[in-house]
Amino acid sequence: MANGAAVLSFTEESACEPAINADSIEHRIGAATAFAVGVLSQGLVEFWEGGGLTGATRMIGGEAVARLFELQQSAPGDLDFAATLRIEGMKALRARHVALHQPGAIFPEMLVDETIDELLAIVDRVAAHMRLMAH
Repeated sequence: MANGAAVLSFTEESACEPAINADSIEHRIGAATAFAVGVLSQGLVEFWEGGGLTGATRMIGGEAVARLFELQQSAPGDLDFAATLRIEGMKALRARHVALHQPGAIFPEMLVDETIDELLAIVDRVAAHMRLMAH
């Protein structure tokens, strides 16, 4: 994929990620973030190359966002979800980048930051909609 999107390609929670504390909420948020960022990136590539998303990518994207929303709702009250998503997602994506590329390959930090920003905005919109539905 062009423009650094290869690091953002989606695969189910990757073996590239560290297994230490694999059951921690932070690790699950990081793995889910890396997966969701990959799906968003796949969607962008499909849009740029074909003018729209495939049904499969649309479905997987919904599942990825739902997974993050569920993690947000189940996170302890003292956990800063957005900060954890940023930090742990970046760690997981960096680990994937190292595993997929030659040493010294440049990590597309700005692209990742922008994609994480968009992902957080989507999760926030889902949370706001769910709050409205609850009333």
